[in-house]
Amino acid sequence: MKKVVPSLLFVMTAAILFITGCSKPQEPQFLGIDNLNINKDGANQSQVSANVRLYNPNDYPLQLIHADIIFLLDDRQAAHCVLDSTINIPKKDSFYIPVSAAVNLNSLFSNALKLLLNGKTKINAEGFVKLKRSGFKFKVPVHYETYQSLDFLKEIN
Repeated sequence: MKKVVPSLLFVMTAAILFITGCSKPQEPQFLGIDNLNINKDGANQSQVSANVRLYNPNDYPLQLIHADIIFLLDDRQAAHCVLDSTINIPKKDSFYIPVSAAVNLNSLFSNALKLLLNGKTKINAEGFVKLKRSGFKFKVPVHYETYQSLDFLKEIN
């Protein structure tokens, strides 16, 4: 009986450590958008690229293996980005994800007066990312909201 109690405590402790060690990673935190570039492809179509800056709040490194995110400007769908590249994410550090998408600017800025009067626009990112840690894959939802100055509109001619 004396040997059973220490063994049981060891098994319970190992199980708790295993469960907490294999818990689902926390969602990366949105820090901002850098290097926003807009290149006109035609009268109604533009190619938008940017680096999305994020922070990994986890105590361990991760790998981003897939992302499927819809970007909205003032609650209107602006772009749909799918990323199938592997990106190494350091622990407790910031990192960048390059995104690129074709955008129909005419449909987005149909209410341009309101946007110009406000001087900024609401940007939402909704979707999911698939992360990998030590061979285990996790699907993490993405729900970001921020406000962006409209200075980038000066580049569109």
